[in-house]
This record gives sequence, structure tokens and C-alpha cells, in this order.
Amino acid sequence: MSNKNNALKIDARDNVAVATQAIAMGIEVRVEGVEVCKAFEDIPAGHKVALSAIPQDGKIIRYGETIVIASRPIAQGEWVHVHNTHPVMK
Repeated sequence: MSNKNNALKIDARDNVAVATQAIAMGIEVRVEGVEVCKAFEDIPAGHKVALSAIPQDGKIIRYGETIVIASRPIAQGEWVHVHNTHPVMK
């Protein structure tokens, strides 16, 4: 176990964090010195990881704002990317 952060959460309302380094499946996701969850799968550096479970059609929040919508349920610790999201319809 390490106290080193490996993901960055921008705003308190965010339900995703950005991996600051590659995070292998099963490794703890650490934000602000706290283990939030274990990586459900490999998360590439610079990509988003779900900090909590997100339901289908749930909002993906980064910078305190909705950036995309979940196209299917996303598990805590799962990689959040184009394969499981779709744009916000205005």
C-alpha cells in the first residue's frame, strides 16, 4: 500500500478522477491521500476512473460539471471513456 496519489479529482462534486499514472487492475485508486476504490480494470494515465458506481444515463461529472452521460452502468473503479459514455444532448 502506498500513500502516493495516483488520480486527481478537480472538484468536490466530481464522480470521476483522472489517473496521473497508469493504474493496473486491482491497484488502489488514491485521491487526496485517501484510497477511494480498487481499479476495476487497467486505467491508462490521463484517463478517467469512476469514483463511485454510475447508473446508465447517469451524469459523468468533472470540474463540477456534467461532461458526458453513461451509456451503460459503470462500476466504481472502472475506466470511463468513449466505450461507456455518450455526449450530453442539449
